[in-house]
This record gives sequence, C-alpha cells and structure tokens, in this order.
Amino acid sequence: MRRLPAAALMALAIASAACGAGGATANGPAAPRASDERGDLARFDALEDEILRDLATLDLRVARRSRMTLREEDLGRVGMSAVLTEDESVVLVDGRIDPFSFSARERGLTAVRAKLDEIPPKLPAAGGDGTDSPELERSLLRFLVDEEAFRLDEERRLPRSASALVRAVVETWRAPESAVSAEQRDRAVARRLREIRESVAAGATGAQKLDVLRARDLDDALDALEHLVDTPMFRASTAELVRVRQELEEHAGGKVTATTWDDLAPRLTAHLGGAVSAESLAKSLADAEARSRALAAPALAASSLSRDVLSGRLEPLLFASGPCVDAVPGSRIRSMAASPEREPACHLRHAVANARDDMARALAYAALHDHVIVAQWALDVARGTATLDRSARDRHLLAPPSSALSAKLERFALARPTAAIGAGQAAAILLAEGGDPVARAQAWATLGEVPLDRVPALLAPARSK
Repeated sequence: MRRLPAAALMALAIASAACGAGGATANGPAAPRASDERGDLARFDALEDEILRDLATLDLRVARRSRMTLREEDLGRVGMSAVLTEDESVVLVDGRIDPFSFSARERGLTAVRAKLDEIPPKLPAAGGDGTDSPELERSLLRFLVDEEAFRLDEERRLPRSASALVRAVVETWRAPESAVSAEQRDRAVARRLREIRESVAAGATGAQKLDVLRARDLDDALDALEHLVDTPMFRASTAELVRVRQELEEHAGGKVTATTWDDLAPRLTAHLGGAVSAESLAKSLADAEARSRALAAPALAASSLSRDVLSGRLEPLLFASGPCVDAVPGSRIRSMAASPEREPACHLRHAVANARDDMARALAYAALHDHVIVAQWALDVARGTATLDRSARDRHLLAPPSSALSAKLERFALARPTAAIGAGQAAAILLAEGGDPVARAQAWATLGEVPLDRVPALLAPARSK
C-alpha cells in the first residue's frame, strides 16, 4: 500500500475532523464502534512503524537509536517536503536532512502528531504475536514524539545548543560515498559551522553570550568533528571550524550562567519523565547517597583498593557515553538505544547489572555513589543553594579524582544537568527499598528503554517473572 505524503496526511486529518470523522454528530461524540482487537493491533503496529520511520528520517539520531535502515521512500518524503515549501533553511546530504534543519523537523513532527491521533483509542493490555504490551507501547511512543518535539525547541536556541548539534553531526556521520557526496557534505558542514560562529558573535554582548563552560563543551564537540573533516575533501569545513574556534576565543567566555530550576524542571519532565519538585528530588538523592555510601564503604575496604587505584578504576564507569541498548522482545520502543539524556543512566545500570564478583560489586556501589554526588552538584546549582565549587567541597566523591576527571564531571554537571540528574535518579531507583542494586539492575534490563518515572512501578512485575 502506497503511503501518502505527510502534507496529504495532514490535509486528510483536518478534513476528517471538519466532517465529523468516525460517525460524530454536531450534538455529541462519535458512536462507539464494535471492538476489533486484532484489527486495532494491526493498525497500531503499522502506525508505529510509520511514526518511527518518520522520526528516524527527521533526525538521524533516532535512526541510530532504533537501528533502522531508511528506505528511499522515507528519505524522499523529507526531500520533497523541502522542495514543495521552498525551505532554504533545509540542508540535504545524501537525501538526509541535518539536525540544523529546524523548520523541516517541525513540519515533520506536526505530521507525526496527526498519525498519533489515528491510533485506535483503546488497545488490549496484552498483545498477540507482535507488540507485547500495546497500551504501554502506545504511551511510550507518545512520550518519544513529545520528547523529540521538546528537543527541537531546545536545539533552536543557538549558540547554547551548538555543542549538542555538533555532537549530533558526529554521531550520525557516514563516510561520503562519492566525490560529489563529499563536496555536498563539505558545503553543508561549513554552512552549519558558519551559523554557529555567527550565533556566537551575535550573542556576544547579550543574554545569549556563550559562557566559558559551554564554550569549552562546544570546543570538546568540535574536537570530535575535526577528526572527521581533517582530510583534503573537507577544506571549507576545516577552514570554518578554525573560524568558530577563533570566535570562541574572542567573544565567548566569562562568568558561567547556570541553568535555573525553572528552566531545568521542564527538561527533566520531557527527557526523564514525570514532574518532580526540587525538594523531593533533593531528598531522593540524599537518601541514595547515604545508602550507596553504606554499601560502598565496607565493600571497598574488603577489596583493599587504594584510593588512587579506585579513582582510576572508577573513571570509565562515570558518565559513560555511546549507544546503550537492551533487547526487549515485543517492544520496538523499549529496544531502542537510550536517548542522550538517559544514556549515562543506562550505562550505569548496565555496569551494576554486570557486577558478578566482590570487586565488581564494590566498584558498582562506588559508581552509584559518585553518580549521585554529581547529580547533587547539578541540582544544587540549579536550585541556587550552592555554587558548583561550594557543592563540590561539601559533597565528596569516594576517591579524589584526577584533575582531568574532576574538570569533566564539573563541566557535565553544569553543561548537561538533565543527563547528570538522570544518572543520579537511576542510581536512586537501584538503591531504593534497601534491596540489592545488582538484582534490580538485572531486572531493569528486561524493561529496556523507558522514562525513569515508569521504572519503579514496572520493576515489581519484572522482578517476579
């Protein structure tokens, strides 16, 4: 069956609503139709596939997370949309839009939301041969769409979003397939780097000035991009990258502008799930700190690890990056790799789940503790209860970190507070109820990629299986 273009789908949705789709009358809601669970499940599975393909086409980070291979018809939809709207802000490379194509992403997400509304209103709690838990899957699919819409709004805020966008280019990079493709890529990357440079310059004297911490975060992201474009094929990109760094040296820097709680709270809800007050979050992290220290102290003493050795062994476990996946049969959403904001939390629980001996458990408990500490740093700064320096003096890691690790963790707490707090919340979940964190982490693997607020309720039945 041939798919309609997104614009046609939107037109049909609007026309259907205007005509009273589904038997609705001017005086009341639509009449209930006879239940057809098998048909509803088939319709949902088809729509889920369409929505995931649309999201993956709009943002290659979603394609990477879902391990989805895009088809020519998927890529063609986006390209045709750009042509029809004559959108000069869209950049297509090998038929794929880049993450800076904000207006194309917005149009696509509007069409995706219309498809969400086509999902049958009631699905069975248990699936058949396809989706394992359709109602849960539907709610997670909607969360994913809402999260990507929120991400779009965040990333429009250049220059503050520049490091995330550069990381997106790096994470989704594919080697050019031809000289023509390389030339297109060079022009595209150079154009986006120029836009970053101009945004840094434009905000140099205003509220959007890139502070020293976020400038360093951007510089770190540019390091990874530089490795990719450091070839004769990418002369324009290389030259523009140098200019961005010159602009950072000239116009960025100065006092760090912390993310306030009012700004952070909606991010936590969008990326981690659920609304939480600063006070309840602070209490949860404080309880987790006490539990983790009570577990880690005797375990580390028995391991006979020196503090220097402990610091070195812990470093790769702290805020690890890279794809993090659980295979969950019967769920495409829960089998996706973790989002950037939940990625450190996912790597943490994997490390804890794999703690098979006493030494590994001691390190796992220490890692839980130190993730909670960094989350508290981020929360203290956002609440305005302490500066980062003060919070780091009051809240100690289990072993003194190297200067490089200390700088990395402090920058992470300030530049990426959502991910920092997400890892701390994951640690609190694993440490809850006085249970065994390793057993809880292993049970969590059967849940897969879900918003953190869903985990406690889902863990109980998962552990009983």
